[in-house]
Amino acid sequence: MNMTQQELFKAFESLPIEAQRQALNFIAFLQQTYAPVTSSPNIAVKSSDINAQHQKLTLNDLISTIPNNFTYPDDVTEFAESEPLGRELL
Repeated sequence: MNMTQQELFKAFESLPIEAQRQALNFIAFLQQTYAPVTSSPNIAVKSSDINAQHQKLTLNDLISTIPNNFTYPDDVTEFAESEPLGRELL
């Protein structure tokens, strides 16, 4: 599936807030696992302000929108706090 950066961000914006948080966490995980980033990638997106001007939005900008009181769903917390069984896929 090929998507432009704008299409990708539009799809991201259409997700519920919890799904957006999960997507951001997954992206951060992939960056740490496969390609440590030396500089923040820029994603050209259409801003949601009244002027609808284009702006550059970085992953760090998106991550900074996660509330300080964010908590993972119970199943994720339970998995992260459980003893390793030797077959986990992360």
